[in-house]
Amino acid sequence: MDEKTIFIRCSEQTNELLEKIRKAEMPPRSRNSEIIYLIHKEAERLGISVDVKEEPVKEKVEVTETEEIKSGLGGLAEKVRQGNLR
Repeated sequence: MDEKTIFIRCSEQTNELLEKIRKAEMPPRSRNSEIIYLIHKEAERLGISVDVKEEPVKEKVEVTETEEIKSGLGGLAEKVRQGNLR
């Protein structure tokens, strides 16, 4: 799901109302979380829903053989040793 950004300009009065709503709830939410919550709450009250597109199902990949992954200096030394064998 791609997240979109909402930028809201509002009056000082609206901002104060938002702050009072946020502080009245326990635990208080962030400003963005509160606005998102209020949007969802109003949509539910109005009976509005969004048809969510299902993402395509990805096929499961089965790994039959496990290989030890070397990292750090051990992995670097292994690469150098393999390069010198040629």
